Amino acid sequence: MRIGIIGGGAIGLLFASHLSGKHSVTVYTRTVQQASIINREGIRLIQEGESRLLDCIMSKSLDGGIADQDLLILAVKQYQLQHILPAINRLDVPLLFLQNGYGHIVHLEQLQSQAIYVGIVEHGALRHDANTVEHTGLGLTRIASFKGELDGLSLLNERIDRFPFARSEDYRSMLLDKLLVNAVINPLTAILQVENGVLITNVFYYQLFQELFDEISSILEVENKTESFEHVKTVCMATAGNRSSMLKDLENGSQTEIDAILGHILSMAKHKGKTDVMASSLFKMIKGKETLGG
Repeated sequence: MRIGIIGGGAIGLLFASHLSGKHSVTVYTRTVQQASIINREGIRLIQEGESRLLDCIMSKSLDGGIADQDLLILAVKQYQLQHILPAINRLDVPLLFLQNGYGHIVHLEQLQSQAIYVGIVEHGALRHDANTVEHTGLGLTRIASFKGELDGLSLLNERIDRFPFARSEDYRSMLLDKLLVNAVINPLTAILQVENGVLITNVFYYQLFQELFDEISSILEVENKTESFEHVKTVCMATAGNRSSMLKDLENGSQTEIDAILGHILSMAKHKGKTDVMASSLFKMIKGKETLGG
């Protein structure tokens, strides 16, 4: 299968690395420079202390257009989608969106494709440079259908070593579950400048963790809060040694996904008349740090 991956960040390079063993993969990057490096040197995957060079992956600048593909995976951050959507708007090819948050869903109805899927990535990934990615934590990629039959996505039937896929029947609940995880862990670790696990092991940070969960789960109207809290806590401990993507973005002076994550939750809180004191405060702190370049 010909698979195009839009985005040369950590997730894009991770997917390209793992899918290239069975498929013809092309990575569409934002810059010509990154595409040239990948074409010349391949992609280096670091996993469990081992380094592998994968030189069978092609790369092109997105400005050069998208060639024929059997599947397009959009592995850019949600705020970058607005620049990508015009390029894929009229493509009649299956699309898989891997964004955090929920705000991107409103744009999907406008697309011409008859097969649109959304997914959440539970793997840990860290991009070291233009063509090197480290697989820092094993997880699942969960996929649900937004439009079209889920059985039409052959990736769900494949067995790729250390890179499993799982189907979800309801994209709304799947995305909202991930949104809750991201909304609790990412802003707190970014502001406190700690690895994920410290939110659990530090007694005072754990109180913040619990209070933020209570507020956000109320806004999202989570039905089983006890089960949901244990899930968020489990994810936090499973990625205990990781630095969240939001923390890394601030450290690098990059734009974060705070608008896609807490911004969406604050909009819901306003619409429902819910209390959002902690979420609103964290949102302002992150936006303030963005303004200062981290």
